[in-house]
Amino acid sequence: MPVLERVQQQYEVLPYPHRDPERELERLRQPLICELPRVNALLWAGRRRFADGFRVLDAGCGTGDNTVFLGEQLRGGGAEIVSLDFSSTSLDIARRRVEARGLAGVTFVQAAIEDAPSLGLGEFDFIVCSGVLHHLASPEAGLRALRSMLKPDGGLALMVYATYGREPVYLMQSLMRRLAPPDLGPQRRLEILRQTLASLPDHSRTKRGLMEHEMFRSEITQSDAGAYDLLLHTQDRPYTVPELADWARGAGMRVLDWAVPRAYRPETYLRGVVPGDAGDPAALAELLHGGMTKHECFLEREDALTRERVALDDPAGVPAWCGWDFPAQVRQALANPGNEFRCTFGPERDVVVEADPLGRHFMGAVDGRRTVGAILGAAASRWPALKPAHTLRRWVAFAGAFEEVAALAMLGRPSA
Repeated sequence: MPVLERVQQQYEVLPYPHRDPERELERLRQPLICELPRVNALLWAGRRRFADGFRVLDAGCGTGDNTVFLGEQLRGGGAEIVSLDFSSTSLDIARRRVEARGLAGVTFVQAAIEDAPSLGLGEFDFIVCSGVLHHLASPEAGLRALRSMLKPDGGLALMVYATYGREPVYLMQSLMRRLAPPDLGPQRRLEILRQTLASLPDHSRTKRGLMEHEMFRSEITQSDAGAYDLLLHTQDRPYTVPELADWARGAGMRVLDWAVPRAYRPETYLRGVVPGDAGDPAALAELLHGGMTKHECFLEREDALTRERVALDDPAGVPAWCGWDFPAQVRQALANPGNEFRCTFGPERDVVVEADPLGRHFMGAVDGRRTVGAILGAAASRWPALKPAHTLRRWVAFAGAFEEVAALAMLGRPSA
């Protein structure tokens, strides 16, 4: 059976990720690479209006996490989302989730990514493709297809598997290819997988690597779809940072930035000066980390023009929180006494900043409307004895700590 057909069959029987449309309103999942303030800052310096004419493609939408979150952020603005997947079962779940939330402007298309350019879907401002291309028979063809549908100034948010942190996954996959070959069928293969995991001794390197890793353990224990997708997938290949860069280049694209910039900085892991001949800093950071399980990044076309970036100290810049629900956390943090704000935005995305009066002023002033100039001006009025240079340094350190973990975005004034 061809790879594409086998993978499609898998997702018809075990749509992934497992989602229950009947419980949709209990929780809004918020994929990092779909946070639109960050996307806006990175691609259009925060000047893009998400209104009529703005087009998004969710390529390989699965059961709809990206589509739902994007739809909530774009609600009422007139933007268009096209959600594409080759699994009718997955599309049905995504459609029901969108309907449960009353989201408009979403069109569902059943097709393979490789075939999408021939469907007359047009070009898109923003494409998200999360956890998909590494499952294609030809990831290269899939990426070229997406590039052909991306507007010249648009961007592609991408997630693919990383090599080093998934070693226990690939050890188990190799074992399962021997014990539970694909021709046995999904249910029998799952039975053998569960029996094998239960039988492996606790000192097994593979078992420990899977069950001691929070994300892997969650996938294995919470649903059959998660366990199958992780450990029994027919087509699954990871990438190192250099391989990802070469792959993108071969499709006429390049890495614009990483979803969590701090994770790809060598200085996050090394104290002191990094040798000048260490090569690509992101590739070095990947080796220093040693356990990355996925790469999330933003790509642009190689012919894209140089993009404007709004600096942290730009008086006209407008800082905004990227997280959908972080403003509520800010209010809670400001109500609590203490000398530090300790914020977390996910694994390895912790931020600790001073919670003295000036730090509390900064924390409460970021609202997506006030400019840096206004925030600093208000500080000068409250504490006239503070030197402006000191206040500016404190602001840059404060905002930079959040920007490095993709929690704060610097926006420019929207275009007319």
